[in-house]
Amino acid sequence: MLKPDRETGTEENQAPPRELPFQSTAVPPEQLDKELLYNYLAGEISVRRGEWESAYEHLMAASQEAKDPVAASKAARLAWRQGEMQKAGEAIALWIAYQPNSLAARQLALLKALRSQDMTEAMKQARASISIADALGKDGFLLLGSALASAKGESKIRLMKNLVRDYPDNAHAQYALALVASQEKKYDDALAAADAASHLDPDWDIPYLLQVQIHALRGDEAAAEETLRNAARKHPDSASIQEAYGRLLMQQKKYAEALKRFQQALKQKPQDQELRYLIGVLALQTENWELARSTWEMLRDEPRFQKQDEAWYFLGQLEELQGNLEQAIKNYQHVKNGRLKNEALLRVAILTGKLGNLTESRELFRNLRITAPHDAAQTYVTEAELLKEMGRTDEALDIYDEAIRAYPEDTDLRYARGLLAADLQRVDLAEQDFKAVLRRKPDDTDALNALGYTLADLTDRYQEAFEYINAAYKQSPDSPAILDSMGWVLYRLGNTEQALKYLQKAAEKLDDPEIAAHLGEVLWVTGARDKARKIWKQAIESHPDNKKLRKTVQRFL
Repeated sequence: MLKPDRETGTEENQAPPRELPFQSTAVPPEQLDKELLYNYLAGEISVRRGEWESAYEHLMAASQEAKDPVAASKAARLAWRQGEMQKAGEAIALWIAYQPNSLAARQLALLKALRSQDMTEAMKQARASISIADALGKDGFLLLGSALASAKGESKIRLMKNLVRDYPDNAHAQYALALVASQEKKYDDALAAADAASHLDPDWDIPYLLQVQIHALRGDEAAAEETLRNAARKHPDSASIQEAYGRLLMQQKKYAEALKRFQQALKQKPQDQELRYLIGVLALQTENWELARSTWEMLRDEPRFQKQDEAWYFLGQLEELQGNLEQAIKNYQHVKNGRLKNEALLRVAILTGKLGNLTESRELFRNLRITAPHDAAQTYVTEAELLKEMGRTDEALDIYDEAIRAYPEDTDLRYARGLLAADLQRVDLAEQDFKAVLRRKPDDTDALNALGYTLADLTDRYQEAFEYINAAYKQSPDSPAILDSMGWVLYRLGNTEQALKYLQKAAEKLDDPEIAAHLGEVLWVTGARDKARKIWKQAIESHPDNKKLRKTVQRFL
């Protein structure tokens, strides 16, 4: 559960200590006799040996003779762990007698009373805990809320409701009730209490976060989002709320809005390096190059930040995204350790190839497969994709052949080679690879779709193609790629009316040049030529270099 930022146990938030409310009348002996020393030593030895009953007896004897709260607390915890509530109660009573202002003793006594359904004793210990915490400058309600997390059943909710009635104007009492109720999944009670805490102390931001968490726990994501949005508006200076809202926006891929929230939070917590890290990531995502550079350079040069290698990696990414490939390589080469080390080496190999140094690039790929063998198969795929992108498709196919000889059971390699073979119109090889994947993974939607589309596009085996695509569609009916394939195979089968429905749905879901090519072609043959021209024109403006799109347009215009 959430712990409030306004935790009163921190030094800067503590109120000046007051006189403690309880006094002990126990008088320890002036000196330790042999029997007392024996009980102490025997108790400790028994604890180490796991002989808990013997340990308990010796510790209790020592605590009674020396009036020692430490020995009593050890005996109490030993009995508690064994489920011996009577013995635990006896030890707790001694502990409180010797150290009546111990919050730990009072909380254990409270938990025992709740377990015994003794609400009178539970209330007594709860009120004592609140008084002691208040004298220490801490928030007793929040401490109770945390302590009660280990208790089970609704009795702890009744306890907190009784305390709330005793302290009707205390926002922290309502917050603690909300915590306890949410622990027992009594979400209506929890929301009501959290809402009451907000009304009693409108400037306190933490109850809003608890409300958000409760909505999320009960599965009401819309209410959680609305609550968080309202909280962010009401508390623009709350770092916790702004950060939480930023994380929600980031999950929703609203990166520019999330970035603003994190920046707002950072104003309140300028030393928070994790917040700055998130800002750096989102600055890259939103192409805010100046902010990205200043943020990552600051993190790189900050000695308290323990991820300098990651800062160098993202500085490399910054240069790569801006087209400064040589500087990107230099930055990536600074990544010597950490989780992004191999990824940095991979980027160096790719960029070296893109700069025209293919011999060096391929050597880097080979070295990476040796130093990171667990990623070797994916490294093969990356190298082959680079060669394909550079128009060296025969060499890319050779790389896949080498990879599959080394890893014949790897379905990702088979699938990737199948896609390349289909691009090269090597139907036999593509079919062989896709079927190899399906033998190991019969329900693989990507392989089903790829095989079906290849047969529909490059052969006249349309009915067979439909069977594969339909199997994929049943598993992923909202996939734009599968909708496109379904539309295309239905067109090949002569069912243009149904084909249009699938292709239009695919186009609505994804701006893709091949989908646009297919949709335009089907519209053209059905007579909707103005619509086809419009779709092709828009697609070419967005994807001017797509060869399949241009070939399709050239066939009809």
